[in-house]
Amino acid sequence: MRIARSALIACALVTSVVRAQEIAPRTVTLEQALAAAQTSNPGLLAVRQRVEEAARRNRVASSNYLPRLGSQVAYVGSDNTRGILVPAGALGELPGVGSLPKTATNIPQGGPDIFLAMTTLQQPLTQYFKIKEGVGVALADEDISRADLRRTEEAVSIGVLKAYAGVLIASKRREVARARVSTAALRTATQSTAAQTGLSTDVATLESRFRALQARQELLEAETEYADLSYALADAMGLPGNTPLTVEAPPSSTARFDSLDVYVSSALRFNPDVLEADAMVAKTTHGVAAAKASYIPDIGLFGSDVYQSSLPFFPRNTLFFGAIGSITLWDFGERRNTLAERNAQLNAASRNLERVRGKVRGDVEAAYRKLARAHDMADVAREALALRVEAQRLRTAQTAAGLAVPGDASEATADRLEAELNMLRAEMGYRIASAELEQAAGRLAR
Repeated sequence: MRIARSALIACALVTSVVRAQEIAPRTVTLEQALAAAQTSNPGLLAVRQRVEEAARRNRVASSNYLPRLGSQVAYVGSDNTRGILVPAGALGELPGVGSLPKTATNIPQGGPDIFLAMTTLQQPLTQYFKIKEGVGVALADEDISRADLRRTEEAVSIGVLKAYAGVLIASKRREVARARVSTAALRTATQSTAAQTGLSTDVATLESRFRALQARQELLEAETEYADLSYALADAMGLPGNTPLTVEAPPSSTARFDSLDVYVSSALRFNPDVLEADAMVAKTTHGVAAAKASYIPDIGLFGSDVYQSSLPFFPRNTLFFGAIGSITLWDFGERRNTLAERNAQLNAASRNLERVRGKVRGDVEAAYRKLARAHDMADVAREALALRVEAQRLRTAQTAAGLAVPGDASEATADRLEAELNMLRAEMGYRIASAELEQAAGRLAR
């Protein structure tokens, strides 16, 4: 009985240890979260596959420059097996032999089955102009997909940064809420004691209890927000959504930034929207050139080897070589209208590039102003935190000297924690604003 009880206790302990290991939160830093998202985010991986697809399509288009070697094979069956009938004596008379042939003779003309094989090597010549423009279109499509990849990488980084900041702030908010609950409990106890001794009214007691309920409600909201943001962060990192995470506050960083002209110049060169619009202009330009190349005749060189197995009076292998071409004489305006269509696409792409450049410049200027405001807010939050720290020190000293109740010291601690929360919000807001400016300038994923 004792052995069985010991075994059950041991199993319970082992199960508890295993469960504790399973639910142990995973501690991640901001750099680790960003790196994990770049390697494991499902949406980002899908976009990278589209880039690979475009690169392969570009190689396929480039392969059209090279000659093509192909073979055609045919097998034909027939019931014709008579051949050529030579009547008796048709070849004359020979002394001592007689007529040739002596009897009617059937000379077979091949077998009943025929096997044909033609192997051809063909090299395009004038098609080079069309192939060149096709390769240009494929390369532009690859550039467009790479611009989309950069945009997605930047969006994922911004999303992870915001989710990380949200989890970090929610964690601090939860800490502040717990301090407020503790302060409210001390205030309620003090007011209840005072009411019992006649030093306070029941209204003050009810007010303290109401504040305690408010503090508990704030704590519940903070817990819910922390759980939701943790789920979003794990999902952005490519982890299961229910993975428990613990985040660490990154080092404080509110360094000065470059001038506006530097960001604008970078944006006009590296912003994904600009790169995509510029690649679309290149694509439509090659489309116009391809439409013009359709007026050029198609001429190519070829060499063929023909093999046959049964045809009489023909060699087994025959070699052919020469040139082959074709030209469209009349197409009822198809090429002319196609060229006009491509020119319209080019004009639209050029206007869109101008529009995108203007929009990107405006986005950079707005992000720059936002970063400047975030820097000033971080300075203000830092000064407020210093004042709260000093107020907590003074309130703690007064409580120790008996000049204040414990609830006052607890409230000063909660105020200091809330100032730290505001400071954290300001610092992470500065980081997010800086990242958004880098994103607008096209420098975040570089």
